[in-house]
Amino acid sequence: MSSLTTIKELNKMSPEDLRKEVIAQENTVVKLRLGVKLGKEKDSAKYIREKKQLARMKTVQSSVSSLPTEAKKAKVAPAKKS
Repeated sequence: MSSLTTIKELNKMSPEDLRKEVIAQENTVVKLRLGVKLGKEKDSAKYIREKKQLARMKTVQSSVSSLPTEAKKAKVAPAKKS
């Protein structure tokens, strides 16, 4: 996947594919962070771009994973106290 995926593309992905992409992006960010710290990576802006992309992916992932629980809450009426 390209490093800068749009939010629309991320929303269309299945939760399992999104989870795999988040893990891959986390690995990329870690490698870039170490490269910048050690002076091997000269393009520190690339690290910032990839870090922001990871944040976008995690945001979409959290919104997708929270949908089923919200749907369950909407169907179940709260119990009345006597």
